[in-house]
Amino acid sequence: EFSDLDLSVLLSGEDLEKLDTLSETRYIDFELEGKQGSLKAESAAELSLRVGGCDLPLIAELRPGIVMFENLGVATDLIARASKPMQADVSRGFFFYHYFEMRSYHRSADNPMERKDPVAVYISTAMALAHALRASLVLDREPYPYEKWLYGFAVKTPTGIKLKNSTEAIVDHMAADSLRFPGSGRENPIRQELRSIRTILIDAARANGIDEPWLTRRWMYINQARGATRDLVW
Repeated sequence: EFSDLDLSVLLSGEDLEKLDTLSETRYIDFELEGKQGSLKAESAAELSLRVGGCDLPLIAELRPGIVMFENLGVATDLIARASKPMQADVSRGFFFYHYFEMRSYHRSADNPMERKDPVAVYISTAMALAHALRASLVLDREPYPYEKWLYGFAVKTPTGIKLKNSTEAIVDHMAADSLRFPGSGRENPIRQELRSIRTILIDAARANGIDEPWLTRRWMYINQARGATRDLVW
């Protein structure tokens, strides 16, 4: 009801070059029975590389995709590859990265809370939440979509649903203007909910066999965390 229509046409590099000589854009807008949509010409080879390189939002988008027409089998193969179960090393690598980033943004909100900078608190909190939701999805071996659908996907998974109460509480606290909390930053209710989210993810990781020192001492593993997804293959 709330989405638009996305159609992709997978072309060879040669055909894309021909299209570029005829059109200023690879996006063509249309309307079907009052519903807005876009037709996007894309490189079949590039999409294949992105799937192989663990582009999780693309994989999440392809999984429910429907092949309307093709003569080369490229789209069918891409959807089949995207639909394969997430392997343990991919789950672990992406969880490490997103858990680390969640903790970093969580920490970066502390100082703005003390100095009463609501915009900085808002930005850091939103980023911490986004990484927490992604971490919950990959821990349950599900690829995450792009931001618009992230929360809706997360709360359908065993770990993500455990973040629901704290996530909604943070939204409520923001609506009640806890971004300008008058007391100490340590007492800020947003900070308390972020701490709850951290605890939930640590417990869920350990339940899934991940009990690493970076769960509690993440500052010692900056380089490892930010390179954790670099060489992963879908």
